[in-house]
Amino acid sequence: MRQLIIAVAALTIILSGCSTETPTTKPGETMAPVTPAPATTTPAPSTVTPPATTTPATPPATVPSATPVPAPTPAPTTVVPEVPRPEGAKEQPVATIDQLEKVDFGMTYDDVGKTMGQIGKLTSETTDEGNINKTQTYEYKKKDGGVMKVTFRNGKVTSKSESSQ
Repeated sequence: MRQLIIAVAALTIILSGCSTETPTTKPGETMAPVTPAPATTTPAPSTVTPPATTTPATPPATVPSATPVPAPTPAPTTVVPEVPRPEGAKEQPVATIDQLEKVDFGMTYDDVGKTMGQIGKLTSETTDEGNINKTQTYEYKKKDGGVMKVTFRNGKVTSKSESSQ
C-alpha cells in the first residue's frame, strides 16, 4: 500500500509540471515571461493509515498569462532595388580606349552612357535563381575593329574589358 501512495504522489508531481497548453499572441502584443510554480511534494507517510479507496490525481489547471508573448519577427531579407536597364543601341556604337579607361567600377548606366558617348549594344543578360542578381553586358566597337565590353550587375559596373580583333 505504501508503494501505491508513493506512485500516486510521484505521478502527481510529474503531471503538475507538464502542460500542453501554449498561449498564443497577436502581432504587436507582448507577454510577460511565465515562471512555473514550484512543484510540491507530499511527505511519505510514516504511521498514517491510507484511505480505503484512492482516486487518481488530476493535474492543476493552467491559466495563460494576461500578457501574450509577441510572435517572432522574420529576419530581414536583403532586397536589391530594381534598376531599369536601358535597351541599348541597335548597333554597336564606336568608342575609344580613352573613354573606356574613364569608366569606373560602381558607375550607373547613365554615368557610362555619358562617359562613352552613349550606352552600348546589349549583348547578354542573365539573372540568378532568386531573380536578385541581374547582369547585363553592353558592347562597343573600336575603330581598329576590336570590341570593348562593360558589364553591369544590379545597375552598377562590375567589369570592363577590351579585345583586339
